[in-house]
Amino acid sequence: MAADVILEAVFGYLGLVLWSFQLLPQAISNYRLGSVGALSALMMLVWALWAPIFSAYGLYSNMAVPLLIQPNIFGFLALLCFVQCLYYRRSVSSSSAVAIGLFCILLVVMAGLEVALFIAIKHANDNGASWVPTMIGILPTVLITGGFIPQYYDIIKTGNVDGISQCFLAMDTLGGVFSIIALVFHPRPFDFLSLGSYVAVVVLDVGLLILIQWYNWRADRRKESSALEEVRCSNYSSTTIGGAH
Repeated sequence: MAADVILEAVFGYLGLVLWSFQLLPQAISNYRLGSVGALSALMMLVWALWAPIFSAYGLYSNMAVPLLIQPNIFGFLALLCFVQCLYYRRSVSSSSAVAIGLFCILLVVMAGLEVALFIAIKHANDNGASWVPTMIGILPTVLITGGFIPQYYDIIKTGNVDGISQCFLAMDTLGGVFSIIALVFHPRPFDFLSLGSYVAVVVLDVGLLILIQWYNWRADRRKESSALEEVRCSNYSSTTIGGAH
């Protein structure tokens, strides 16, 4: 039993660290390249909205402090990536001051939403509406998995995977795997709702990694085909000119 507790804590904290900072490589890549490539702004927005909802439920459920810190770090980075999408695609003013101002305003809105939801959940539960906390507890799972849909849609529609950080997806996948392992060592009853969320994230992350490899491979094949075609045309032109002489 003591070993199970230790293993749960070790793998749980590994997952916690990875799921706190997995978007950091994406944000850094966006900044260095001055572009967000094919990164879905809608996915980042949905994930940013996930954070205050999950945090509010976590506060109500008296979750451990690390479990309350993680979604707020994740939400901060998701919101940063969302504003980067708007800024680098010129969806808002090209002024960096405007983008920073928008980011700060959105942070305040998200903080206010988290406080408001916590008060609403507590008030509803105190007044016998126990379904409200349950609904709020399920909603983050829907958002974190549903947030992948816009990214899948954009990739399949455009065939473009440029700018999507594979490091971010790898960290997200490992965070899910470690969280699943930690869940296995968690005391019974088994939390199947959390398991479903973790498995969904891992499967969707791996799916994106496969799509990235596939479209990158296809793009490389097209470049090779174009290069061979140019060589053939060049050789044909040289032969034709030589024959004319």
